[in-house]
This record gives sequence, C-alpha cells and structure tokens, in this order.
Amino acid sequence: MKKVNVEEALGTVLAHDITEIIPGKKKDVAFRRGKVIEKEDIEKLLDLGKRSLYVFEGEIKGVHENEAGMRIAQAIMDEHMEPLPPKEGKVQITSKVNGLFYVNDRYLYEMNRIKDVLLSTVPNRHPVKPGDIVATTRIIPLYIKERELKKVERTGEQGVIRISPFRQLTVGLVITGSEVYSGRIPDGSHVVEKKIKGYGLKVVDKKIVSDDIAMIRDAILAQLDMGTDIVMTTAGLSVDPDDVTKDGIEATGAEVLFYGTPVFPGAMFLVARLKGKYILGAPACIYYNRYTVMDIILTRIMAGEKMHKKDMVKLSYGGLCLQCSVCHYPTCFFGKGP
Repeated sequence: MKKVNVEEALGTVLAHDITEIIPGKKKDVAFRRGKVIEKEDIEKLLDLGKRSLYVFEGEIKGVHENEAGMRIAQAIMDEHMEPLPPKEGKVQITSKVNGLFYVNDRYLYEMNRIKDVLLSTVPNRHPVKPGDIVATTRIIPLYIKERELKKVERTGEQGVIRISPFRQLTVGLVITGSEVYSGRIPDGSHVVEKKIKGYGLKVVDKKIVSDDIAMIRDAILAQLDMGTDIVMTTAGLSVDPDDVTKDGIEATGAEVLFYGTPVFPGAMFLVARLKGKYILGAPACIYYNRYTVMDIILTRIMAGEKMHKKDMVKLSYGGLCLQCSVCHYPTCFFGKGP
C-alpha cells in the first residue's frame, strides 16, 4: 500500500473501508475496500474529513482485515454459531440455536495477547437465541501477518467459545400448601407454568398436595415414575414449622445437593437429585419476582450441566438482582458469576 493525498487519488484503488458517521443517526461504510476513486468521490471524501488515503500499490503482503476477521471467527466458533459478513474489518459471531453460551476466559485472554488481534464476547453462561451476537473480532491494522493468524488458529483449537443447546425437557409440578390443597386460597401456579413454558419446557403433570411429608414424597415419586425429567415443588421451604417440603423431598431418597443459595431473590432454594433426575424446590418468590435463582439454574440444567455446591457459592458474585424498574434480564450481570 501507499499513502496518497485525496486530491491525488483519482483512479487509484482504495485499500480499506472508510466509515461515515452522522451523530445520532448512523455509522456505516461510505467507501469500501477495492473502490476505484472517481472524480465525484473526491469532495465526499473531503467532507468526511479525509485528507489522505491508503491505496493499493504492487504486491500486498499479509492477510486483509476482512479475511483475517473471518479466519479468527472460523477458528473459535462451534457448529451452533455462524459469522456475519465482515463490516469495516469487524466480524460478529451469532448463535444459531437457543442455548447457553460458554467462554473459556483463559483462552480468551490468550487470544487477545496475540499481536494485533481483538476478541470480545458476552459473559459466560449467557442465555442466547438464534441471531443473538455472542462475540466480535477484528484485527487492528489493515493487514496482519500469516504467522499471527496461525497463533489464533492454534489457540482456537483449545476451545475458546461454545454454545450448549437447550434440551427439550418435561417438568412435573408439585404444588405444596395446605391452604391451597383445602381450597382456602386459589392455586396460583399458572404463574410458574407460564415461566416454565416460556423456556420451551413441557409441563406434563401437576399435583396439589397438603403440607404433609408423605403426600409430597409420593407426588414427586409418581411424577418421576412417569419419566418426567424435572420435578419442581413450589413453596414450603422456609423455616416455618408447617413448611415440610424439604422433608418430603428428602423422604424420596434424593440427595439434596444444596439448600439455600447466595442469590437474591431466591435464597430459599433447594436442588436435589434422584437417579440422575433433578428435583427443584422453588422459592416462594417465584410467584411474584420476574426473575429469580430458578431462572439461572433451570437454564443450566437445560444446557446439560450437572449441579454442584461449588457452583452455588460462585453465584454470590453477581447474585444480587437490583430489581430495576425496567428489566433487561438476561442482558445484565444477574447470574453471570464466574
């Protein structure tokens, strides 16, 4: 490439994209790489504040930013992602599925330590849907050396980013509470059903039971015997003497993985496992808070994760929902701990 004054660029071939920015209105490519500069382009380039241009001259060494961006994207993404066409050297990677996005921060940092390479992603364990942007990459100069791209591709082989598609699971609901069972108050579990179905899950059975250990136990076991993937109980997990949901879950023989989480809303939450299937003791706040710890754990199970106590401890970082007047979840820090 060589640098020329705009007034002397007539007939040359532009070596880079040129961006036009109109504050508050648009930011887009005004002239694309490969454009042959014509007489009428000179004034427009001057209006854009350009006094000099890079144009092609002789043999070009290195890989152009558009090709480089696509190669970086191809090196790091999995089969559940696809790149958008390069724009001003920048390549965005999007999801093709509903799922949970994962990023290995060790290799992400290693990638960004490679000379002239930039890569940015959404947070680890971010829920995504088709078309969502999950990562963006580009190089700093117009051209990059082949050996630097080889480093990128070697790092990409380690697994920088991936998406785990959500599985289509079935859910059984066990609604606990003597006041609901006796008819003293109406059943409000339609709120929970709506949330579950919103994640693409299918509610295959619902039982209303009293605050009785044996009834809770039998309802859970019956739903698991049906082949249900997840059983979710609602309420009855506080320290009140009438709250025996935890006892009913334990009576099934299930292993309680954790009871109580450092997440607000949703502190009184229980996760148990019986014969490879999960029993989720939903906190009472699921009835009136839009998003709780349940949303965080449910998406992880849908993505095929196995639950461990250590994961719950880590949720304390970013586990405080600020109850914003306008909710933007999951595009916020809630549930995005390490």
